[in-house]
Amino acid sequence: MATVAEAIARGLVAAGVARIYGIIGTSIVDFVDALYDYRDRIDFVTTRHEQVAVSAADAEYRSTRRLAAAAVHAGPGFLNTLISLGIAAKDRVPLLLVSGGVRRRLRGLDAWLEVDQASIARPLVKYYGVLDSPGEVLDVLVEALRSALSPPMGPAVVEIPEDLWRSQTTVSGEAFGTIPKAPVEGPGLGGHGKTLFSMLMQARRPVILATGELVYSPGFSQEMLLRLAEATGAYIVVSGNGRGACPEDHPRCLGRIGFGGGSLAADRALENSDMVLALGHEFDDITTYGYNMLPQGDVVMVSQDPSAKARPRYYDLVNANPVRALEELSEMAEGVRRLEEWDRMVQEFRREWGVMLEEAVRRETRLANPDRFFRLLNMRIPRNRVVSGGQGTHILYVYNHIQIYTPGSFLAATNLGAMGYALPAVIGSSKALPGGYHLCVAGDGELMMTVQDIETIVREGLDVKIVLVNDDSYKVLYLRQVLQKGGRVYETLLSNPDFSRLAEAFGVRYASVSRSGDEEEGLEALTSPGPALVEVKVDRDDIPPLNLDYTLRMSM
Repeated sequence: MATVAEAIARGLVAAGVARIYGIIGTSIVDFVDALYDYRDRIDFVTTRHEQVAVSAADAEYRSTRRLAAAAVHAGPGFLNTLISLGIAAKDRVPLLLVSGGVRRRLRGLDAWLEVDQASIARPLVKYYGVLDSPGEVLDVLVEALRSALSPPMGPAVVEIPEDLWRSQTTVSGEAFGTIPKAPVEGPGLGGHGKTLFSMLMQARRPVILATGELVYSPGFSQEMLLRLAEATGAYIVVSGNGRGACPEDHPRCLGRIGFGGGSLAADRALENSDMVLALGHEFDDITTYGYNMLPQGDVVMVSQDPSAKARPRYYDLVNANPVRALEELSEMAEGVRRLEEWDRMVQEFRREWGVMLEEAVRRETRLANPDRFFRLLNMRIPRNRVVSGGQGTHILYVYNHIQIYTPGSFLAATNLGAMGYALPAVIGSSKALPGGYHLCVAGDGELMMTVQDIETIVREGLDVKIVLVNDDSYKVLYLRQVLQKGGRVYETLLSNPDFSRLAEAFGVRYASVSRSGDEEEGLEALTSPGPALVEVKVDRDDIPPLNLDYTLRMSM
């Protein structure tokens, strides 16, 4: 015998959940009380906002491929999770949200805390289950976990009415053996494998696009991807969620493609390719700048994601698990194929992009040179890095200069484009991987959306480094007003607090980089033990290197 609260706790343990992020409330106080007896197996991490809790759980899965959970109060607590549920849904990240609910006898009476949580959440989640009786608890939990871990993966919610937590269930210990523990493995290529491999071998300018659907799936390995690329003469490009699919200093890896951080070398390679194998569904409006940048030859997408059927069909679709497909194709791969003309073209793309980056690093600026700072930072921090990034112009400096080497080591709200993810994400990654180097890069507009959870970082003793790129503006929109609206600047300039005092109030080390030559103080703070906030003050008119032509087409 166990109460509903105990059954949920035991079920999460059985599912391999090591952490629950959340905020206690009256509708879940009995659940949190039950977790007291499981505190040696499940760590409850209190955050200062429910958005932070859900995105921390999201980041834990991205960085480890292990499921995490969040727990929130009914009504307002639940409503605060919506942006993070949207981020996880768009990036196909599984997590479980346990929400309180109003007492059953008060349902439908417009009771205190009551909103129609299920109707609000269902467009954002794989599954929303409401417990109506104690006997349903295991069925609801199993279905939630199965849905979250089935392709396309995503968040699932279980709502428990406040009056049910202490109710007794008849769940036996053996029943917990049915709890899903890992993502559902989809089909392989079937009869398509030899055809796809032959297409790659016949191509003269092949490219492989690695996406989040590939790297977030268990069983993925860089070795398989590199073996296939070398055997076919293909170069690897990645989506935002695919960063880390190959070490970004490997000669076959060209980096990210597309809007909001694409490497010019990667973009040029995709545009000039005569065969693209997309492993995952993210051959989309982001990676192609709104379908403006398209390759010259065939595109074959391997994906189980339903969105692949809904998009403009610039590709042939094979319904298969990208990891299974990669396994099959890599088994056919042997040796190293040299495509001299393609190699020369790619070398020229790299040279062109390298010149742009070098000019940006060397230029003199009124305030700090962000390209120079991030170039130096990349050389100083260890390879076992996990980097979380926000949304805005500042993240381009990270894409351009901070290299990623392993899967799950770059965390961003890529497909929703939501601000406010970077700080919660670094909390989740640092809790899940305490021995690594954890860096959060956020703009001033972004950081102020979740700044309160620096207290969580300090309280939890997390060795987190925060780089604040401060231009006192919502810079992306400011630049659009300057460049596209005739200089009609309106409501994009900000007045920020004194971040040195803010850091002092939270109890974290602070350093400022306000002009060229100040970099060393900031770099030293970012490579010393303990949490740190380094403010890099930049000119809001500074434009980082990017594929400007296609970026402007995307914004028109």
